[in-house]
Amino acid sequence: MRNTFTVFKKEMRRFFTDRRMLLALFLPGVLIFVVYSLMGRIFTNVLTETKVENTSYRVAYTDNADPEGEKPKILLAYDSYLASDAGEKTNTVTYTAVAVAQINETKDKVKAGDYDLFIVFSDHFEVAVKSAETTPFSNYIQLYYNGEKAAGTKIYSVMSSLVDFTYKNYSVNLDSTGRPIVSNLGSSDYQGARVLSILVPMLTMSLLFSSVMSICPDAIAGEKERGTLYAMLLTPIKRSELVLGKILALMVTAALSGLTSFLGLLGGLPSLMAGLNIAIAPVAVVLLGILIVTTLLLFVSIGTVVSTVSKSVKECSTYMAPLMVLAMAVSFLPLAISGSNIGFAFVPFLNIAMCMNQLLISGTIGAAFIIATIGTNLVFAGLLIYLVSRLFKVERIMIS
Repeated sequence: MRNTFTVFKKEMRRFFTDRRMLLALFLPGVLIFVVYSLMGRIFTNVLTETKVENTSYRVAYTDNADPEGEKPKILLAYDSYLASDAGEKTNTVTYTAVAVAQINETKDKVKAGDYDLFIVFSDHFEVAVKSAETTPFSNYIQLYYNGEKAAGTKIYSVMSSLVDFTYKNYSVNLDSTGRPIVSNLGSSDYQGARVLSILVPMLTMSLLFSSVMSICPDAIAGEKERGTLYAMLLTPIKRSELVLGKILALMVTAALSGLTSFLGLLGGLPSLMAGLNIAIAPVAVVLLGILIVTTLLLFVSIGTVVSTVSKSVKECSTYMAPLMVLAMAVSFLPLAISGSNIGFAFVPFLNIAMCMNQLLISGTIGAAFIIATIGTNLVFAGLLIYLVSRLFKVERIMIS
C-alpha cells in the first residue's frame, strides 16, 4: 500500500508540474465552454431573430380592406411595434395602397425588391372580421415578402405574429379555396442561407483539419518516437533539404486531399442548398477551390510545426485537438461580425469562414477579399515552413 501511494504521488507530481500535461488536461474543457457559449449565442440570434438596422421598410397593401378607406388595423399595430421595439428604433416604414387589379403587378415588384412586404386583403376585410357569419376562407389576409433580404424576412416575421394579436375570425396565407399560398416571392431563402452559412464552414474546417491530423503527427513526431528521425539526422543530407522534402510530401498529400474536399463540397452544395436557389458564380467556385487548397496548406504548416515540437504522435495529436476546436469555433464568427471589413481577410482561419459565409448568403465573394485571403494563407504557411526549418537546427527539440 505504501508503494502504491508513492507511485500515486509521483504520477500526480508529474501531471501537475508538466506544463504540456496541464495544457492537455484543462484546455479542452475551457475551449468547450467558450465554443458552446459562442455557438449558443450565435444560433439564438440566427434562428430566432433577423437584425435589421437603419432601413425604411416598404410595404404595399390592397385598398379594399375598409370600405371607408381607413388604414388597416394591422398597419397601425405595426406602427406601434416599430415605435416601441428597442431593436427597431433606427427603422421606419412607408405604406403604399394599391388597387386589387394591381395584385400581380405588385407581386412582381416584391420579387424585384421594390417592396419588402405586400399584404392582400379580401374585400371589406376590416368589417368582415367582426362578423360571426363570415364563411371559412372567405375572409382572408395574405402576406407576400422578398425572402432574399433581411428586411423582407424580418418584417414578414413580425407582421405574421401581429395578425393574431390584431384580428379574429379570419384565415391567413390561404386563398379563397383554403389552399396555402407561397409567401416568399424571392428567389432564395435568407434565413435558410444563414443557417447553412453556419454549418458549411464548420464542417469544411473540421474535415480539412481532420485530414491534417491524420498525416502530420506521424511525419515528424512519429519518426522521433520510432527513432528513425535521429538516424536520418546523422546522414550527410542537409537538414534544410530534409525539412523541404518532408513538407513537400505533406503538401502534395494535403493538396490532393484538398482537391478531393473541394470536389466533395462542389458536388454536395447543390443538394444542401436545394430549395434556396442560391446561384453561385463560376469564378467564385474556382476561387473557392484555390482557397480550400491554400487553407489546407496553412493547416499542414501548422501541423508540421506542432509535430516538430512534439515528442510522440500522441502528444502531437493532443496539441492539435484544441487547434481543431479553435478552427471550428472561428467558423461561427462571420455571423457576429461585419463581412465588409477586408481586414478580416488577413486573419487566418477566420478568412476562409468569412469567404464561405458570403458565398452561401449572397452567391458571390468579393475578389479583393478572397485574393487577400489566399495571399494571407500562403504567407503564413511560408512563415511556418521557415519556422520548421529553424526548429530542425535545435538539437534539444529534434533529439528529445
